[in-house]
This record gives sequence, C-alpha cells and structure tokens, in this order.
Amino acid sequence: MLTGGIEVERRDQGVHVVWIDNPEQKNALNNALIVQLTEAFSRLSADENCRIAVLRGRGGIYCAGRNLRDVLALQSSEPAVSAQRYEELRRLNEAIHYCRKPTVAVIETYAFGAGITVASWCDIVLAADDALISYPELSHGIPPSPAIPALLHSVSRKVAMELILTGRRISAAEAERIGLITRCVVKAELEAELRGLLDGILRGAQATIERTKEFIWLAEDASHRSAMTSAVDSISLGVLSPETKRRIEAFFARPKSSDAVSNRG
Repeated sequence: MLTGGIEVERRDQGVHVVWIDNPEQKNALNNALIVQLTEAFSRLSADENCRIAVLRGRGGIYCAGRNLRDVLALQSSEPAVSAQRYEELRRLNEAIHYCRKPTVAVIETYAFGAGITVASWCDIVLAADDALISYPELSHGIPPSPAIPALLHSVSRKVAMELILTGRRISAAEAERIGLITRCVVKAELEAELRGLLDGILRGAQATIERTKEFIWLAEDASHRSAMTSAVDSISLGVLSPETKRRIEAFFARPKSSDAVSNRG
C-alpha cells in the first residue's frame, strides 16, 4: 500500500518549499513519491513565480532513503519494469539538477541512500548538526549506481569508495568537511540559517541566476578551454539585459561612503 505524498508550499518572495510527507516510513521514497517529486520540480523550474525551490521532509526527518518494499517487489517483475523504476529515479535526479531555479535541500535527522542522492543534486545542502548520512545500498544487495555520479561530483574517489563500501553513517559535520554538503548548522539555528541563505539568493537578479546555472551545467560537461570560450557568449549577452542596466545604475546612484567599493564587476 502506497503512503504519503508531496506537498508544495508557496511562501513569500517566490520561495517554494517541496515537502516529502511520508511520516509512517520516515519519509522514505516509494515509487509514487519519486514520480510526484519529479513533477513538482519540473513545474517549479518552469514557474515564473518561483525563485527558489527548497526540498525538505515533514516531521523533522528529511528522508530515510528508498522504500525497500518497492525494491523487493521488483524481484517478481520483468527486467523492463525494474528499468522503468530506475528511469523514474533518473528523471528525478535530472529534474532537480537541471532545475532552472536555485535548489536547496535541508537535511534533518536522516539522509540515507536515495535521500542523500537526491539532496546531492541540489545546488546547496544545509544539514542540522545531529543529522546522519549514509549510503547503505550494498548492505541490501543493491548497486548504488544512481548515487555515484553526484557523490563523485562532491568528494574524492577514495572518500566516495569508503562511504559506499562500508555504508557507515557519518555526521553532518563530517559531511561538510569532505564536501558532501554545503554547511552543517546547529539544529536550533537551522531555520534562521536557512532564512539568511534564502535572503542572500533573493538579492540576485532571477534571469541572471538562471543564466548562471545554465553556464555552470555547460562548464561541468566541457573542457576548461571550451568552457572559457563559452563564457564569452554567456556574459556578453547576459550583461545586456535591462535588469543588469537597472542594477548597475542603482549601484552608482547610491550615496557614496568612505568604505564604498566602486567600479567593480
């Protein structure tokens, strides 16, 4: 029996919070939730009223991983069905990574398996200091293949191998130290830290943020030389936008102070 759902909470200033709401199973992702999450991020990517997409879990738990009952059910299915299920997970990872809006994951309590994989595809990851993170797939006989691209994008190969092969649970502090998450935050200060982060992102021009994300995707897939060449097109067209003109003119119109830094860009 499928449980839970995905809820999108629309807050002020274009902040949209995507909630995983499956408390009976510690917000584990079943087949239906994976599809719903994909649809939610795809819609937000195209939504002109969305400026930031935040991924969280209800009840103070982020996500305890993949629903193992769904995985077990694949044992009695055709290979094509198994491929379809993991194609759905690929689409979710892609929808988050290639979301045109900044994406922020907030980890509380657990981020295991598919949960940390999905978070890893977000642009920024905050975690409460009492949260635990692990890749337990091998202990269940599951190849952690979908986790590896995002993991290798964040940490060194040797660190990734140790995390995958042992499946050990690491603290948010260690996850920050190795580069798996952006920042470990004292639990009592998590909401304030998140608010400060969102305020900082909201100060940027939305169209410019989206153009920047597009160029980051290109640079990640390109050689250094071709990325440098493509940067010319990205910035030379980007600076011609009316929003750029307005913001630079507003900068020069500000009252001058002794510690002001001018003519920098």
